[in-house]
Amino acid sequence: MKISPTMIMIAVSLLPLPTMAYDAYGTPFDGWGFVKDDWQLVCDNTLTCRAAGYADESLVSEEILSASILLTIVAGEKLPSAEVILSSEEYDEQEKLVSDQLSKNTDKVDLLLNDKSYGMVQFSSDGRRQLSRAQIQQLLKIAKQNTKIQFTSGIYKWQVSDKGLAAILLKLDEVQGRVGTSLAFISKNNPSRQILKKALKIPIVKKDYGYLDDAALKEGKQVLDPKKLAYFQANISRWIDIDSEQFIGSEANTSDCELINPKSESSINLEKYSGDNINWEFIPVDAKHTLASHLCWQGAYNMGAGYWLINHDKPSQIKLITTSGSDYSDGEIYAIHKDRGVGDCWNSKTWVWNGKNFAMTEDSSTGMCRGFAGGAWNLPTYTSEVIRSNSQATNGDVTK
Repeated sequence: MKISPTMIMIAVSLLPLPTMAYDAYGTPFDGWGFVKDDWQLVCDNTLTCRAAGYADESLVSEEILSASILLTIVAGEKLPSAEVILSSEEYDEQEKLVSDQLSKNTDKVDLLLNDKSYGMVQFSSDGRRQLSRAQIQQLLKIAKQNTKIQFTSGIYKWQVSDKGLAAILLKLDEVQGRVGTSLAFISKNNPSRQILKKALKIPIVKKDYGYLDDAALKEGKQVLDPKKLAYFQANISRWIDIDSEQFIGSEANTSDCELINPKSESSINLEKYSGDNINWEFIPVDAKHTLASHLCWQGAYNMGAGYWLINHDKPSQIKLITTSGSDYSDGEIYAIHKDRGVGDCWNSKTWVWNGKNFAMTEDSSTGMCRGFAGGAWNLPTYTSEVIRSNSQATNGDVTK
């Protein structure tokens, strides 16, 4: 079952910072993160933060195209790395001309700050455009000023807005404990000195590959024993209280699973619309565990399915994994959803089978997109390293 959800993950708040106060959206560790004007800051569970800047959409035209800069800042390190994406998709009639220009001038994209050239943008070993150490230092040096950030190649120009950059860097100082220290980007002279935070270890998840010995199970063709399947079907509604508030539905909570309840208005309307009954699916995970799955909700562009883990030894103690799943395959549950319309921003989560439970291994989004179909960057709020269950972890924390 391939399905996807409407999960615009922004909470509005007023966030006081050490040297200024302003309206902003979210926190750096949630969804789209901390957003101010044309920049956003997203931090993950290792305290690695990513600051993405985009064009001022009101200034994008046939003459000025949009670009995006991604600053990746590891806790405790002096300077971030910086990647650049140049768009060629604002105007269809220009797309091929711009692409041809870039392909002919792969080493000739110039960085301009306040109309002064700071040299060509270089390519990394994996083919991505990256700013040099000197270019990053200069960008950070003038971040508190009004700064015109442009890239040029031939007759073409791209811009990244400076609106929100200083606020984002100030919030970054706070999150990573840089305020008042020599490693602060904005707040070196702040008297409220923080203790510099260190990078946290990445969690290690040991994926259980034992079930892969069964080729049919790996291919998703394995079916439950008919008696066990009948037992699950007869008791699933008893193990899950479908009359609880969670399964009746609430417009304010996209985690609800109202379609599980045949008495809910949404469930009745869905059956009439689709002409099909909404049934439970039971998917073998291994010899002792089964996933129960049911469609939970649907929106304009998205759907979400619930996944519950059944332990055959204690089937009544069923465990909810998610009510926003998109698919299950090869020991992994995926939740892949659109944040906005067709082909725009996305967010995703993944849970991996470790032999006892499904452990979350990734939670990320593509951020604000801003003219980049499908998003310019991958901005995780949670990340991990997945290894084989028989591997020896030497670093990080093992998630059980």
